[in-house]
Amino acid sequence: MKIRLNKSVCSVAAVIAIVTGGASIHSTESVGKVQIEAFSGELRISPAGLAIIGNAEGCRTHPYHCPAGLLTNGIGNTHDVPKTDVSLERIATDWVKNIHAAELCISSAESVSGVRMTPGQFDAFTSFAFNTGCPRFMRNHNGSATGIYSNIMAGNYPAACNELKRWVYAGGKKLPGLIDRRGREYARCTEVD
Repeated sequence: MKIRLNKSVCSVAAVIAIVTGGASIHSTESVGKVQIEAFSGELRISPAGLAIIGNAEGCRTHPYHCPAGLLTNGIGNTHDVPKTDVSLERIATDWVKNIHAAELCISSAESVSGVRMTPGQFDAFTSFAFNTGCPRFMRNHNGSATGIYSNIMAGNYPAACNELKRWVYAGGKKLPGLIDRRGREYARCTEVD
C-alpha cells in the first residue's frame, strides 16, 4: 500500500522546537527570548501554551483559506501570506509575531486589574485572543465589553476562565474544534503552576 503525504502539512512540534530552542512542550515556564535566524523577540507564554495554540490551529506550509475565508498559512497566520510554500523558520517567525500581538492584548487587560495572572491563565487567555483576535476578545458585536474581558480587567481570573467554555460557536454553530480548544484552554487556565 502506498502512503501519500500532504507536503503542505508541517509539524507543530517542530515549529515549537524552533521557537523554544528545543524546550519540552510540557514546560509551564515562560518561553522568554526567541531567536530565529535574524529575527529576535520575546514571549511570556509557555511551551504548554504554544502547544494549545499550535495543536488547535494546525500547521501548513502552503497557503489556504481558513473557515473565515482568510488566506492563511503556517500556524494561523493571516498576515502577509505569500502564494507559495514557506519554510518552518518563516512559520515560526510569523507565529511568534502573532502570539506577541495576542500577548500584548492580554497584558493590557491584565495591567488594568493590577493583579498578575498565573502562567496557566496567561497561556489560556493568550490562546483565546490569538484565536478570536484582540477586538473580538474585548468587545461583543453590540460594542459592549465581553464577559471574559470585563472579568480580566477586574482581576477576577477564575470567572474569566469560566467564560472560555461559552466561546464554542462560529457562524451560529457549535464547533467540535472550538469545544476541544476551549476545554484545553480552560484546563490550562485552572492549573496551579
